[in-house]
Amino acid sequence: MKQLIIILSAFLSLYAHGAPAISELPEDACDSLKCTKVMKSILSGFNNTPHTVSLEAAVYSGGCYHLGDLNPNHEHFAELMIDQLPDGTNYFSSIFAYFYPQNPYANWDLTKARQEATDYARQNARIKEGSNASRVEMYTSEGAPAVVYYMRQDPETKMIYYITYGGFGPQSTKIFCTMNKNP
Repeated sequence: MKQLIIILSAFLSLYAHGAPAISELPEDACDSLKCTKVMKSILSGFNNTPHTVSLEAAVYSGGCYHLGDLNPNHEHFAELMIDQLPDGTNYFSSIFAYFYPQNPYANWDLTKARQEATDYARQNARIKEGSNASRVEMYTSEGAPAVVYYMRQDPETKMIYYITYGGFGPQSTKIFCTMNKNP
């Protein structure tokens, strides 16, 4: 009986302190309305564009706004690449740039983005297709979720609405981006 109590206690402890479940769509992205107008607009675009991203190899870039430690009104930039490995597996790579006066990724093509993509992204950043959104989940070495990227794409304009959760809980950062397909 003593062993059963110890096992149950260990199980309940793991359950209570386990990693947060990752939802198919971002939840409470604006942390109870702390978002700026631009963030709310990006979230509205995301919510009103119920389409997964195209898995065609392409590079996207655009402006981003951070809800966390950075000024939420200052535009930063990001690059997002969707690509395919030789075995046909799709993967995702993203790079953020801070405090640039203009988008440093605007002219990146697949060749440049592939050069800058990390082996970690090629091995771990798999695109999960939900019923009406795409996401990428990245985990710590302990298996806890570290970063989750949520994406929806307008099939006509090719614009991607891109919301990133960096961490979970009170120290988390949320990033709201609109990404246009690079030429």
